[in-house]
Amino acid sequence: MRRKKKQLSIAIVLIVFIILGGINLYRYNINVKAKEIQKEINTALILVKKKTKLLYLNEKEDLLSESITKEKIKGAETSLKIVSALQLSETQQKSVDKQSIKIATAKQLFSIQSSIHKKFKNEKITSDDIEFSKEEKELVFFKITHPLFFKEFNEIIEQSKLQLVVKQALLLFFEDYDKLTIKETISRSEYDRFKEKLESLSSESFKTSLINACAAIEQELDRKETKEKEEREKERKETELKQINETKKEEIKEVTSISESTPTSKETTQDKTDSQPNTPASQIIPPQQVGIEGTIARSSTSNYTNQIIGVVANGSSSTVYLFEKNGEQWQTVLSMPGRVGYNGVGSSYEGSGRTPKGAYLLGFAFGTGPNPGTNLAYRQITGNSYWISNPDDSQYNTWQERVSSSSLDEHMSDYQTQYKYGITLNYNNGVNGGSAFFVHVNGNGATAGCISVSESNMLYLMQHIRNGAHIINVNNESELANY
Repeated sequence: MRRKKKQLSIAIVLIVFIILGGINLYRYNINVKAKEIQKEINTALILVKKKTKLLYLNEKEDLLSESITKEKIKGAETSLKIVSALQLSETQQKSVDKQSIKIATAKQLFSIQSSIHKKFKNEKITSDDIEFSKEEKELVFFKITHPLFFKEFNEIIEQSKLQLVVKQALLLFFEDYDKLTIKETISRSEYDRFKEKLESLSSESFKTSLINACAAIEQELDRKETKEKEEREKERKETELKQINETKKEEIKEVTSISESTPTSKETTQDKTDSQPNTPASQIIPPQQVGIEGTIARSSTSNYTNQIIGVVANGSSSTVYLFEKNGEQWQTVLSMPGRVGYNGVGSSYEGSGRTPKGAYLLGFAFGTGPNPGTNLAYRQITGNSYWISNPDDSQYNTWQERVSSSSLDEHMSDYQTQYKYGITLNYNNGVNGGSAFFVHVNGNGATAGCISVSESNMLYLMQHIRNGAHIINVNNESELANY
């Protein structure tokens, strides 16, 4: 009996130990699992904070990161959803709520920023009909909470509005802006007022984008003013000639009156009348020019410019002249050897290898270094400078600043020798009609369609060519008179 009791006691003790051990093991497992869950929560919280931090530029979180993208915002939102699904303490939940607000704010700011950047790229407006009413309404909510962001993008909007005003003013000069067809009613005073507005803007890229349009206006104004000057001169000469004729009539009357009162033969009177000098009339007619200067004087281009570069080609070689008008006479200022397209001068299209035949207005100047002292508008080449020669590009035959571009486009910084100095030709023969025609420094031989001269001669041209100057490309001297 006693033995049985002893055995029962031992069994009870063992059972108690087993139960206690099980309880301790259970508690241990719960603690381990709780620690793992807590570790998972802490890792998720750290990840959310890290991804949220990447959305902003600095600790103050008043500006967005320069590398922010939609994908980064989505990544932060995904991390937020994961941590929100976990069982969080009150403190942890407050931290998550704080990160949620930051992510939502970054998303709103990025939406405003992206919308404005679509309308304003590379410091210039992207179209003529943009407006910012939606962005302005959204932006005002962040004026107090994110003052730096508000200031930066409000300034962009204001700058865009100023550019829009200037662009709309420019469009008033044109019948067809795309074709650069100028209205007949434009005046120099209106254009001068427009230029003042344009020069007051800070964006050089915006100003550069309007160079071709401004050059077309200046050419038309020069043409009109030259025509008006010629008409005034013609009217002056006609008036002077009329006065001379009136004077001669009076002299004839006087002679006739004397002859009637004096016994002089009719023949003598007639001889005396015919012998009156005709010097005043001959003085108003400029002497006829001969030689190549006379050929230039007979060209229609000579009627609306005082400077002409004449290019007379012989195959891919040429003689390049600089003519200037001095009073009523044209003079050869410079004559130099040059090169033209490897297929000579003629009808040109993309890839033809020909220099375009005819007369063209010279546009802006450019080069690899600072302005060497040109009177023309000047543009310095950068690593992002491309002349668009891809016919499928909407900006065909224009200078563009891009991080990268089609292999068909001309990366201008690749031509450090040739483009040390250059002047553009305002050549536009439509899409695929040919692009990137310049006067520039000699390379290793014939060009792909440009006109090239020695570096010293090109520098002289850069420093002496004025706005309104033209170039005439032909195959023999006599053809200069045809343009």
